Amino acid sequence: MAFTKVAQDRPRVLIVGGGYVGFTVAKKIQKAIKETGGVVTIVEPNPYMTYQPFLPEVAAGSMEGRNATVPLRQHLRDTELIPGRVVSIDHANRTAVVEPTDNGEPFELKYDEIVLGAGAVTRAFPIPGLADVAIGMKTIEEAVSVRNWVLDRIEVASLLTDAEARRRAL
Repeated sequence: MAFTKVAQDRPRVLIVGGGYVGFTVAKKIQKAIKETGGVVTIVEPNPYMTYQPFLPEVAAGSMEGRNATVPLRQHLRDTELIPGRVVSIDHANRTAVVEPTDNGEPFELKYDEIVLGAGAVTRAFPIPGLADVAIGMKTIEEAVSVRNWVLDRIEVASLLTDAEARRRAL
């Protein structure tokens, strides 16, 4: 889906990131901006906001991954959603370059106001080899991966008769 038809002639509040900050800001201002003839635009690669405090419950299997997400289109009906990433901002000219997630051509998007809520990058401790073997816990996919890994280890251990091999498997 190409976004060459994005409205460029209306006042725009551009929100970079559809996580908690971006979602909350858009939810609070979307109707008021629409009533004034403007548009609220979120640029976010995922079609949902992840409620990160629930990721341990997803990893534990006590909650489905879909219950720890909020579909952006369902809850932000008066907000324009662009699946992609903002790769550069020229604040002097009030433009941002958006790289769509569908491998489309990057395009320039004009804005009047901008909110930067792109989130954070998980920091890895400087322990040799940790980054190579650690499993993150920042996304739904990572939480489900942790759950599947734990279940796999339990299943492998349940088939072993040697106590030491079972201990290593767990």
